[in-house]
Amino acid sequence: DQAAALDTMLIEEGAAVSRVLELAVPDSILEERICGRWIHKKSGRSYHVKYAPPKSMVRDADGEPVSGSMTDDATGESLVQRPDDTAEALAKRLLGYHTETVPILDHYQPHGIVISVQADQKMDDVWKDVLAALNEGLTD
Repeated sequence: DQAAALDTMLIEEGAAVSRVLELAVPDSILEERICGRWIHKKSGRSYHVKYAPPKSMVRDADGEPVSGSMTDDATGESLVQRPDDTAEALAKRLLGYHTETVPILDHYQPHGIVISVQADQKMDDVWKDVLAALNEGLTD
């Protein structure tokens, strides 16, 4: 158990985990965000089928983007999806999260030090909540 091993190591140093911050996003939102990303490899410009689609994007009968229509607005060159931005790769990543990270959260939850921040909101709101969580209980 990673968390228990960390606790033991910290105890030997006279320290302890004092706060665990979880950035919580539903799996369905992660899938939408990650699987919708496309990039122009040469320039690094990034697009998203929902939030920042290329002007050229065409959707099929199911509403999915047609791969061949995904081209860079500036150059007309093809866009690509990174290998780790596919549904299959995301499923593996989420399995790893649920089997390796969630048990760490579960370990620290009874200690009252896990703070969950809803990260499926605007970036400024996430940052505000993260700062509040990290400052919670601290004195000046």
